[in-house]
Amino acid sequence: MIKVEKLSDRELTIKLIGEDHTMGNLISKYVLNHPNVQIAAYSIDHPLTEHPKVMLVTDNSIKPLEVLKEVINEVINTVEKLIKVSEDLMNDK
Repeated sequence: MIKVEKLSDRELTIKLIGEDHTMGNLISKYVLNHPNVQIAAYSIDHPLTEHPKVMLVTDNSIKPLEVLKEVINEVINTVEKLIKVSEDLMNDK
């Protein structure tokens, strides 16, 4: 689940409920590759009690929620391609 903690015209901070470093790192790396993002990072205040937070700042040419939507779709597409390649490899054996 994604909880929006901060939202403005240029900035977005979300909390990834039920996730760990893997998802926080994945999303922040994809966000960093977005051409309209100036800053992106993730953090976990305490690994035993907190969920990852992802923060991004855009160049003001796109809404931060739009960036998040694009990034999530890109991650989904990448995972679907990985699944397809894996299935093809398994079927070749």
